[in-house]
Amino acid sequence: MLLVGLTVTCYAQKAAPETNKMFTADVLKATLLARTADEKKFCDYVIHKRDDGTIPARLIYGVHRKAVTQDKGRRFTYFKTGLEIACKREGIVLNPTPVRISPTTPSLPLPSFKGIW
Repeated sequence: MLLVGLTVTCYAQKAAPETNKMFTADVLKATLLARTADEKKFCDYVIHKRDDGTIPARLIYGVHRKAVTQDKGRRFTYFKTGLEIACKREGIVLNPTPVRISPTTPSLPLPSFKGIW
């Protein structure tokens, strides 16, 4: 627990670009105890969206700080839910659902039976 406290303190004292280099998806996965492939993908997604400027780093850091104070089994869930709420308040679409498009390939024509009779 002391290590987490020192890490958070170090993040607070560093400049933003240097902090972003240190605060990676692997750090999220380790500190939030991400277990499933979907949880790990979400951590990768969040850092990618931070790096492309979609999600402000301040939101991620704030929610993460609170999440690591939760029970070990609830950290990831707390982080994901908290980040979804914070992004919604900011008008940021998090994990947009893909739009389903109907297939554009034509169906096979049915054979004509008129010539048989």
